[in-house]
Amino acid sequence: MNRLIEHSLQTICALALAVMMLVGAADIIMGVMFNMYLPFKVELSGLLFAVVIFLSQPLVTAREEHIVVDVFSSKLTSHWKLISRVIAKLTAIAVLALLAFASWGLFVSSWEIDEKSIDFLQIPIYPVKFLVFVGFSLAAIISVIQLFRLFLRPQDDSRTQEDLNEGEKADG
Repeated sequence: MNRLIEHSLQTICALALAVMMLVGAADIIMGVMFNMYLPFKVELSGLLFAVVIFLSQPLVTAREEHIVVDVFSSKLTSHWKLISRVIAKLTAIAVLALLAFASWGLFVSSWEIDEKSIDFLQIPIYPVKFLVFVGFSLAAIISVIQLFRLFLRPQDDSRTQEDLNEGEKADG
């Protein structure tokens, strides 16, 4: 992933988390000390949470740091592992593309009606919906690139068990 894009996504996510923490801390402190609570905390925290989740998705996708349960795949040969990865990437691309398409529609309709939160701050909702679209789109693009890379680079686990055994004999 491009360093500028990666750094931008990380910065936006970090700032959103920091604001969420500050709002939460301020709400608790004001509530305990003055029995006054921030009326916008739930709405703002929800919007910032969406920003963090959906803008961190491309980072997780690029680093391939998704949670993986490899009960079956650990027992597959390299050929079947490649097929499994291709199916997984194709599925991810299809789902992410559909989600990007749907989120674009939600963003456009939100923009057209100038959707705002119902609290007294009247926070615009459409920028968050746009960032959701950006997150899905970037994750889909990254998945497409990763799919092509599956065919362009040799597989890390393409060595046969005999090769692994030879390596162990040489080490021991």
